[in-house]
Amino acid sequence: MSVKAQIAGVGHHLPETVVTSEEVEQRVFDRSSFQIPRGLLAKLTGIQERRYRSEDEQSSDLAAKAALQALERAEIDAADVDLLIFASCTQDLAEPATANILQEKLGATRSHVFDIKNACNSFLNGLDAAESFISSGKAKTALIAVGETLSLAIDWKIDSAEHLRTRMAGLTLGDAGAAAVLKVSPNGNGRGILKGAFRTFGDQWRLATVLGGGSLHRLNEEHSYFVGHSHGLRQQALKHIPTMVDGVLEKAGWKRDEIDLVSCHQVSMDLVGEIAKRCDIPIEKCMISIRDCGNTAAASIPIGLSRAWSEGRLKPGSKVLLVGAAAGFSVAVVPLVW
Repeated sequence: MSVKAQIAGVGHHLPETVVTSEEVEQRVFDRSSFQIPRGLLAKLTGIQERRYRSEDEQSSDLAAKAALQALERAEIDAADVDLLIFASCTQDLAEPATANILQEKLGATRSHVFDIKNACNSFLNGLDAAESFISSGKAKTALIAVGETLSLAIDWKIDSAEHLRTRMAGLTLGDAGAAAVLKVSPNGNGRGILKGAFRTFGDQWRLATVLGGGSLHRLNEEHSYFVGHSHGLRQQALKHIPTMVDGVLEKAGWKRDEIDLVSCHQVSMDLVGEIAKRCDIPIEKCMISIRDCGNTAAASIPIGLSRAWSEGRLKPGSKVLLVGAAAGFSVAVVPLVW
């Protein structure tokens, strides 16, 4: 039997600056003179507020603060971490990997470090990789950390209702850090990460992009902002997520009423509710962060886990489902026994 990995600790960090949806609407008007109808953003997304980083906060800073909380909860010292993965949409630099900077800030000097980047599914891909390292015996402890400075990718220059359609998704973004610590699960305790499912539909990559920074538009500021086709993304999510959830539950041998908690990626309250309905999972079992954090990309799922930890909703033996969807278009569903 292969060695299982279990989550030993989770943490999250939110920057101090709170920005309401009404303030976002006003900021668009101040910078472009285009007036978004007052209250529209909150009405369409369910987002009341989100956090923005300060000028001196980098992605690695947000990740480090969350990582320290996760390590403390796991009762593991950073110096004892074998594997450190920075898994995020945003990063400090183009080169080297932000995991190197995070290693220095944490003092995780023994760690094998690297970045994993797959849009909003970066954390789940990092979790999958870390579980493989532990199951194969290549690592005993692993830290997956996210630091999202997404506010830097918001295009505030909106000049028409047509322009708003592809920039609205950017106005939902919020900054955050989140992290999880994995360790070897003792034999026979029944706890750990189970076999999940990952699928990508690469022909849909154009639905959500930041086109700058690569070989296509290297240093072009015009392409440095997030562009999202919300209707198309919604269609892909509703098409693929319920089917994948069904398949994962069947392989795990779980009935829906056995699920204790769901932590999912969130872009709007309406979409979270619709997916929960189609998956036949009560919305009350879903950890909701979209209302006060906005869309925090790869940080949203570990934020949900961290808040569940703080609220006492995670107990030994709890059956937890992690559900992600990301630009690309990719879907990930991971079951675990806490």
